[in-house]
Amino acid sequence: MNFITILNTPNNFQIAIVKNLFDQEKIQYRIPDEFVNSAAGIGALGITGMRVQVIEEDLMRAKKILEGVSIL
Repeated sequence: MNFITILNTPNNFQIAIVKNLFDQEKIQYRIPDEFVNSAAGIGALGITGMRVQVIEEDLMRAKKILEGVSIL
């Protein structure tokens, strides 16, 4: 599977919203930086954000969902 980054944010609340929306719509996603970002607060690693990635087949549906969310 080919994953494509659709969002990059340092805000955990935005990640939680996106995860919820994608789960509801059964969009396959991953957040490869999620646990590293959590550790950054402890170790000051200088992480600039977390990437939300979706599979290529879900890219257009995921973009439409994100367009409808005003806080992103």
